[in-house]
Amino acid sequence: MSVLEKVRRWIDGESAELVLEKAARDAQVKPRSSAEEFIVKIAKAVEEVMEREMVPLPQGTTIIPTEYIIFLGEKDDSEWQGAKRRGLEQGLYHVLAERAKEIAGKKKLETKSFAVELRVDGTLEEGEVRVQHGWEETSSGKTSVLSRKGGGITPKLDNPVPPQAPPPNFTSQPPAAPVQSQNPPSTPVAGANPPEELTAVSPRKQTLFFLEVWRSGIRQNVLPVYKNETVVGRGSKSKPVDIALPGDPEVSRRHLVVYLDQLGNYSVVNEGRNPAMINNAELPIGQAVSVTPGQPIMVCSYMLRIQP
Repeated sequence: MSVLEKVRRWIDGESAELVLEKAARDAQVKPRSSAEEFIVKIAKAVEEVMEREMVPLPQGTTIIPTEYIIFLGEKDDSEWQGAKRRGLEQGLYHVLAERAKEIAGKKKLETKSFAVELRVDGTLEEGEVRVQHGWEETSSGKTSVLSRKGGGITPKLDNPVPPQAPPPNFTSQPPAAPVQSQNPPSTPVAGANPPEELTAVSPRKQTLFFLEVWRSGIRQNVLPVYKNETVVGRGSKSKPVDIALPGDPEVSRRHLVVYLDQLGNYSVVNEGRNPAMINNAELPIGQAVSVTPGQPIMVCSYMLRIQP
């Protein structure tokens, strides 16, 4: 009996003893491991969201959310990496695709594809799982696996600022024309080393300031900011952000924009449907409000703070 078949039976509530008894008749199967237990926990959590959000339509069909973002604690996230992580995502996708058809029952499942993605949430303990759903259209029926950077909250550097000024000893003017030698060029000597090539040095991005990200009294990250206009929010495929605040459905996809002008003054604009606050005062939607470094900026369950 395959692991996926066992997962389906466990989700259905069949006892481990009964499953193992059936499996033993086909092959020698060991009791399920902690990894298998964890897969079952994730599958059940996603199935609960799928069943709760399923919408039966008047024409006799049913639709389900098209995105399932599964948040793991930092320790579990570090253990499920590489091929192990890809196997988990693909296994969950195939199991849940079958479960969706079974939950729909006699009604035709109109949602043809959905995406399963694993992310990290620093507030979760080992073994805890949080599932967030979305209704955006997915590009294909395969598991969506996004490239991951260190930590759960990472900036996307879409529009880097111009490079820093060159050092004093560097000249950007074109070199002068070479002086013609009076002597004819010498013939290269066999075995001599070829002339060395200069190392190409790429310009470094300039860090304008840092943004502290806190949640539930725990500092999640301190992120460098490279742009004068930085978008903060939950983010999505259609509305990407520079700094993502995952795990809180009350955070809008574009919730807050942080500005830095040429005089070094900071301001924020609230674009979220839920409030953003400074000093317990709610920010008006669409209006720029000045903010000073170190001043707490509340965005739902998150607290942000600017470090110059």
